[in-house]
Amino acid sequence: MKSFAEALCSNEKNEKIPEAYDYFGGLIGEWAIEWNDRLDETVLRRVKGEWIFSRVLEGTAIQDLFIVPSRTERLDNPQVDAEYGTTLRIYNPQTMAWDIFYGCTGSAFRLTAVKAGDEVVLTENGEGKMRYVFSEITADTFRWRKEYSDSEGHWTVVAIVTAIRKKCSSGVGYQAKRPNTQYLKPKNNR
Repeated sequence: MKSFAEALCSNEKNEKIPEAYDYFGGLIGEWAIEWNDRLDETVLRRVKGEWIFSRVLEGTAIQDLFIVPSRTERLDNPQVDAEYGTTLRIYNPQTMAWDIFYGCTGSAFRLTAVKAGDEVVLTENGEGKMRYVFSEITADTFRWRKEYSDSEGHWTVVAIVTAIRKKCSSGVGYQAKRPNTQYLKPKNNR
């Protein structure tokens, strides 16, 4: 299996992805996250998780593992709707957008990602009634939200993730090689 991981993962971005479209490059690494949902209820649900991003397929794509609750947390705080999923993001030079596939047990769907101001918006292909938005991206933090659209086209936030980059044993956060800082906000502008 070591050869599979070596063939899959890449340390560098492929030149087929223009710097201006490397929206997810700054997310490469490991993140401690907090999942918040049931936003319309009196008591929110908060669950600790982990989100791991890596360049794959000779640097032409970015794949992640989304684990909520985290591998440690699920031992003490199991959730009936726990997710252990993966997203594969492949840049499409013809559309200048990212073609995306997400899958976990019992669920799979395709999305398209584009830049909208300071946010990266992933919209469900087909009806377009669901979207995911990465925002407030810095070198060490980001926010993510899941939204649904009603019949009148109004978007409602149904879940929020706050992410903090995990630290290496040296105490320094993992940084991707040559991250695209174009999409990173300075810490004082959160």
